Amino acid sequence: MKYEEILNEKRINNIDKSGLFGQYEKWPIYAKEAINISPNIPQKREIKNIIFIGMGGSATSGDIINNWLRDELPVPFEVLKDYKLPGYVDNKTLVIGASISGETRETISACIEAKTKKDASVVSISAGGVLMKISEKYNIPHTKVELALTPRASLLYALLPAINLLEEIGIIGSTKNEFADIMNLLNMRNNQIKKNIVFENNIAKQIASDILELETPLTIYSGQTLSAPGYRFKASLNENSKIRAQHILLPELCHNEIQSWGRNKDNKITSIFLRDDDESLEQKERFESLSQILIKMDIKPLEIYTEGETKLGRIIDLIYLLDYVSLYLAILKDIDPTPTPNIDEIKKLLKNRFKEIN
Repeated sequence: MKYEEILNEKRINNIDKSGLFGQYEKWPIYAKEAINISPNIPQKREIKNIIFIGMGGSATSGDIINNWLRDELPVPFEVLKDYKLPGYVDNKTLVIGASISGETRETISACIEAKTKKDASVVSISAGGVLMKISEKYNIPHTKVELALTPRASLLYALLPAINLLEEIGIIGSTKNEFADIMNLLNMRNNQIKKNIVFENNIAKQIASDILELETPLTIYSGQTLSAPGYRFKASLNENSKIRAQHILLPELCHNEIQSWGRNKDNKITSIFLRDDDESLEQKERFESLSQILIKMDIKPLEIYTEGETKLGRIIDLIYLLDYVSLYLAILKDIDPTPTPNIDEIKKLLKNRFKEIN
């Protein structure tokens, strides 16, 4: 069966029993709604550092902000994916706790610690759940957002209100241009890659078919400026496509990873390069040099480039494209992309081990 037949709309609908594709087709709508959410902000105080707490898809929001504002933020910004806060957190720290479901134990625990033990300035974002309840209990400003079919499909509902928050409290300037670029890119991309667009005109279907023919686990390489899309793609391949993948960063890989390439027959190299249309000369030279090494081994890396007028727009557009790629790869493997039984099981086991947080 040819790829255009495997990835036709009827077959997609038969496999995608929960309708996850439909959720992604609504991303332009979700973006418009999320942009218009006014966050509840904390009382004004001096901010010397920011910590964004989250796990999974919610943490991706912090990673995106970090990539976007890395060269512009006037204060340090850290994304925490754990229960415990670092020692430097104090009353001059802004803590943003994000959990779309509102049930993420790591985020809930760290928010309580930040408020009760560190006297930090704490805000929270969720669609409800325990995080909203503890926010009410501890007088933490909370912003209620929407939950799509899955937290990973709800990314924009965590990200865009968090950006609005940073603008409202004066950490960053106007985001008017970035938001306009995001809306333009999502609408344009949606019309290029949604499920009713035929294979020959659908870049996401084509990339998925290319990946299907690669050895696994897949290795995604990116620079620091695209670390958020790189790790998100790795996670989407795990959750949607149900395959193993790894994400490795430049320039660090040039000091260790490349020495493992081609050392034995079992050491397969499956390289996906995420390239920024506005990447630095140093990054460009690294990618080109890595390509030369791979080509000598008869391996051609799969290169995927960003598009867009703004840095934030390019990051979100790339994530949107790559999430779709992971969905189409699931269909190619006859897998329903929505269920995550192993994740559900570990959450259930942990829930039984720990006391409920009230």
